[in-house]
Amino acid sequence: MKEKLLKIKAKTGKLIRASYELPLWKWLLVCLIISVLQVVILEMLGRRSLLSPFVFIFHNPLVFLYNILIVFFTMSLALLFKRRGFAMGLIFLLWSAVGIINFVLLGYRITPFSAIDFIMFSDVLSMFNIYFNLPQRIAIVVGIIVFIVVIVLAFLKTPKIKGKVNYVQGSVVVLVSFVFVYIMTFLALETSLISDKFTNLGTAYKSYGFVYCFSNSIIDQGISKPEDYTEANVDRMMDALEDVKKPKRTYKYKNNKKQLPNIIVIQLESFIDIGRVNGVNTDKESIPNFKKFQEDYPSGFLTVPAIGAGTANSEFEILTGMKSKAFGAGEYPYKTVLTHEPCESMAQLLLKQGYSTHAIHNNKAKFYSRDESYANLGFQTFTSLEYMKHFNKTQTGWAKDDCLPDEILDAMDYDDNKDFVFTISVQGHGRYPKNELKCDEHVHVTLDKDDPELANQFGYFVNQCYEMDKMIMDLKTKLDERGEDYVLLLYGDHIPSLTFEEGQFNSGTESQTEYVIVSNIEMNLEDRDIYAYEMSDYLMRALGFETGVMQNIHSKYFNTEDPLDNQLFDDSCVLAQYDMLYGDRYIYNFINPYKRVDLRLGLHDITIDSASFNPINGCITVKGQNFTPFSVILINDDRKETLFVDENTLMIIPSEIKDEPAAEDVFAVAQIDKDKHELSRSNEIIYGE
Repeated sequence: MKEKLLKIKAKTGKLIRASYELPLWKWLLVCLIISVLQVVILEMLGRRSLLSPFVFIFHNPLVFLYNILIVFFTMSLALLFKRRGFAMGLIFLLWSAVGIINFVLLGYRITPFSAIDFIMFSDVLSMFNIYFNLPQRIAIVVGIIVFIVVIVLAFLKTPKIKGKVNYVQGSVVVLVSFVFVYIMTFLALETSLISDKFTNLGTAYKSYGFVYCFSNSIIDQGISKPEDYTEANVDRMMDALEDVKKPKRTYKYKNNKKQLPNIIVIQLESFIDIGRVNGVNTDKESIPNFKKFQEDYPSGFLTVPAIGAGTANSEFEILTGMKSKAFGAGEYPYKTVLTHEPCESMAQLLLKQGYSTHAIHNNKAKFYSRDESYANLGFQTFTSLEYMKHFNKTQTGWAKDDCLPDEILDAMDYDDNKDFVFTISVQGHGRYPKNELKCDEHVHVTLDKDDPELANQFGYFVNQCYEMDKMIMDLKTKLDERGEDYVLLLYGDHIPSLTFEEGQFNSGTESQTEYVIVSNIEMNLEDRDIYAYEMSDYLMRALGFETGVMQNIHSKYFNTEDPLDNQLFDDSCVLAQYDMLYGDRYIYNFINPYKRVDLRLGLHDITIDSASFNPINGCITVKGQNFTPFSVILINDDRKETLFVDENTLMIIPSEIKDEPAAEDVFAVAQIDKDKHELSRSNEIIYGE
């Protein structure tokens, strides 16, 4: 066996050395053949099929060729290295690696792999245990180790080119191939052979190929500067918005104070009416309360910017009125521009009108960088899972939504102001189990086709929706008992990451969920279908609140029958979004009126009162207020394994300590998320004082 391996190694080395002696045209021909092979492999992985890539090649030969040229350009870079064989092999392996990652991800979600996933890496790691079982996690780690070992060994063993590298020749080839790709890109865009604005990421990957779409996601970030971006054009747009009818509404007064309604928004994770899906049968209504609300209150389909994933972009459009598709392919503004740039939003607008603004999410604070972006969106407080004292979990590891009503009411009691409470649920999140139901069966689900694994997945999902539906009725009951005016917007963020066949939806589309606006005041709204980015204008105008630039653009241009106006709407959105987030702020006379808010994590101070040592059992007990399961005791900044007893008591078990703390030891309590990030810290006390 050893001799065979040595022979293979020798032959491989000889073959690589021989390739170095090939004339340039033959070497480029080899590059081209490898590029063709690479694109075919990537399409097989991306389409999870051996035959589908050839259908793509037959129907889109020019697009296929264009993808080959992009790979060929990257392969040509190998000409600039002495270890030319290693460089080409490394490029091939890197393309293959992103293709394999895409293949794996598409097994758990609908959205293909894009550059934004690199930014989301820490968020992906936090869900690693949920999406992959132990053997899969081991296989992934082993695969990464093998990948690294192969690269290192290849670098050490691959022969170098004899003599000096012809950098001039190599640079010319790289430059020519780059120019050729650039020209082809320009022509393909001009002739609409491809597009650089993806309405749906999954559809774009299938239409334009993995190589182009993934490459575009790397290059295309933020909003490109519009060709007509000038101060004069922005002023002209703002002048045109002056005639937009101002919202009006008459409110009651009490003690000379306008009686404004509390506004509660709940974005329900993957929430849809399963009755819309052909071939899925239930023994009773899965969301009876939501359906009853639809009969009694304004409702309709909500067109969202994502399918099966992309929660943050649905949220972004609802809050800001901006179109997420104006940003880079697959981009999440929460992870990019909103981490550092204040932005017009419903929260910012309502802050100016005397509202207190709160965000609530029963998942980790750092998911989608909400702990940073919410401050720029105008939220004063953010209660994430780390600050919730009482919650239950699904058997797949997500927090259940039954904790949300109490958290919402707690936020409304925070001060005497009227409240805007924006809530994101998580219970309906995938991955949905295939092998067993793994939940209480409130609703029995069957499928027309015989697929036990898919039946389990649908069964789990439907039963999570049933419990989420119960939660919203619980919230409405508590709001009614409270006796204050309120408006409650409920909607799904996207369809679940389940396998749906083409045409399986009997009403609406895959891009649509449902919404309903529940209230105990007269809203004067009719049922209508709406886009997520319309909702802020639709809701705030109905309530008579002062609207912002994006809302006025919607009122001026959107939803007309004139195609010219629709084009003006799109152009105005891009112009305004670029100016407000990336440009010179002509809209605001160069000074952004919206500031980053001093965001408070959690509503209540986490405080430590005392620390005591029990010599009998060797435990340290810390007393205080507002502890949660994520509270960790610190002794001189050293984190100790902490047992959560209740909201007033934490303990350090004997195995963590040896002796009674010293008199000068400093105690504190920190909120630590499951990725070991410290979110906030309590006051400090000196032991014994």
